[in-house]
Amino acid sequence: MIRTRWWLAVVALIVVTHPPGSASAQDAVARRDSAVAKLNTGQQIRVSAHRMQRLVGKAGVALNDTLDVAQDDAVRRIPIQAIDTLWVRGRATSTGMVIGGVTGLVLGILVAAVAPGYCDYDCETSGGEVVGVMVVGAVAGGGLGALIGAAFPKWKRRFP
Repeated sequence: MIRTRWWLAVVALIVVTHPPGSASAQDAVARRDSAVAKLNTGQQIRVSAHRMQRLVGKAGVALNDTLDVAQDDAVRRIPIQAIDTLWVRGRATSTGMVIGGVTGLVLGILVAAVAPGYCDYDCETSGGEVVGVMVVGAVAGGGLGALIGAAFPKWKRRFP
């Protein structure tokens, strides 16, 4: 009986100090405001807002709780509170770097495994040489992948 009252008191204290749903709603508002504040003027964005179609345009100034979005020759003002999703146009550099690095690592492992078989004389490879070939393959592949990925535009979600 005493334990039950103690647990009820703890739960009541938690509910009173942290009402359900309020922290997540405040967190979502803070994330949205932060995402809008990080936009650069002229940056390509894609926005969908409450009771509005998705807009693709260039970010303008965010003043007085509105965000200006330039589309062709028109400028639309969107209430920041109504924004549901926000995407920015970026590059696939990091994705290309990861894919290229993994591919280069695999090729480095294959070269390190196959190369000693092609020696005309007694070739002993140490563990350091094998690791070196793998590292060089991963770094070269990552660099090449980053260059290739930088050529491809990609939408990056900023909110939610």
